[in-house]
Amino acid sequence: MKLNWFSPLPPAQTDIAHYTRRVLTTLSRHAEVTMWTDQKNWDRSIQELAEVKSYRVEQMPWRDLQRADASFFNIGNNPQFHGSIWQVSRQLGGVIVLHDFRLHHFFDGIYRAKLRDLNSYLEVMGKYYGDDGRRAAKACYQNDARNIDSMSERYPLTGLALENAHGVLVHTSDAFEALRQEQAWPLAYAPLPFPTNDRVITQPSEELDSKYRLVLFGYIGRNRRLSSVLQALAGLKQKDQFRLDVYGSILNDERDLRNQISSLNLKPQVTLHGFTAEAELDKALSRCDLAINLRYPTMGEASGSQLRIWAHGRASLVSRVGWYASLPQDVVAFVRTDENEIADIQSQLESFLAEPASFVAMGQRGRRELEAKHSPEAYATALVKIAEESLAFRPRAANLKLAERAAVSSAKWLSQKLADESYESVATKVLGLSKRS
Repeated sequence: MKLNWFSPLPPAQTDIAHYTRRVLTTLSRHAEVTMWTDQKNWDRSIQELAEVKSYRVEQMPWRDLQRADASFFNIGNNPQFHGSIWQVSRQLGGVIVLHDFRLHHFFDGIYRAKLRDLNSYLEVMGKYYGDDGRRAAKACYQNDARNIDSMSERYPLTGLALENAHGVLVHTSDAFEALRQEQAWPLAYAPLPFPTNDRVITQPSEELDSKYRLVLFGYIGRNRRLSSVLQALAGLKQKDQFRLDVYGSILNDERDLRNQISSLNLKPQVTLHGFTAEAELDKALSRCDLAINLRYPTMGEASGSQLRIWAHGRASLVSRVGWYASLPQDVVAFVRTDENEIADIQSQLESFLAEPASFVAMGQRGRRELEAKHSPEAYATALVKIAEESLAFRPRAANLKLAERAAVSSAKWLSQKLADESYESVATKVLGLSKRS
């Protein structure tokens, strides 16, 4: 089977690029894969797994693309990495891999931040959510999207990413249940994959100092709750027993973050390392005692970060929301997302100090959860299956598209006819009145 694969590639600063490398290691044994990218630079070693071809949205090689049996489009919430992929998917039917279920942040980034196109934003919001959606969209646009989190919760705009889908693959059971009601295309649920065979569980290193080491990593925006973590740590009587290492790009104002660290007198406890290569991140996880993987609000995503933590056999603090809330109680340490968040973080850190061995056991159970449910081989099998189903669905999709176009044309014709008739009726009445007068 021949497959097209549209995704960000390493070294793009998104975990979906790392996910693609992990997937292709296995998928390339099941299918002939061509990766498509609009990046100017990518890690050339990935070409050992599959051929890489460049594209520009304005000059797509449609004939080459149509030689494949199916195309996969990886869609997440960052327009920088997924904007062009979505544009291609609107013209070439294929399987949409939804990395985030709520995509309002993505489309806000396209229509408001990039294109400055209020009319198109209002049009799609009106299409999916009626007059209520249009009013909310206009208010959101005018206040510079300061309420974007609540907009995403109420108006996820997921359907806009699926308009030309021949199949959909999701990574959470919640997303699967929500989309199953649509019955619009082949749908598959496959837990996010992560290999374990190249990671050996090690004990935390004591070579640095005698403090317990906390690690928080990823792409650090407001939803990663770092501010709450800092407040919790600052208010902890035993804060001197911890060291917090933060790895990853700071997506908001780094200066504000450093000011907060300083104002809370946490400089001895907290180190910001910035964006870090995978190898260095793995080294940090291998020597840490506890990971922090809070995520609120959630966009309905599964967490590659959590899988990486489990691969190292480490326990972690997670927000009790979305996919995380579905995890077994004994494989993660939960933190509530309301006003109890800071108190819960402190309580979990105190529990760790009181009984570190219980958190070691938690990390080991997490590793077993990873091995049992997140097999790359099972994921590759699911990809091939949904590709086959999308291929069979293609004729039906074409008929539905023709029917939709016919309906739109008929609606326009009928609207114009009614308008013409209304005009003639008004004119007749006016002329009649004129004659009588």
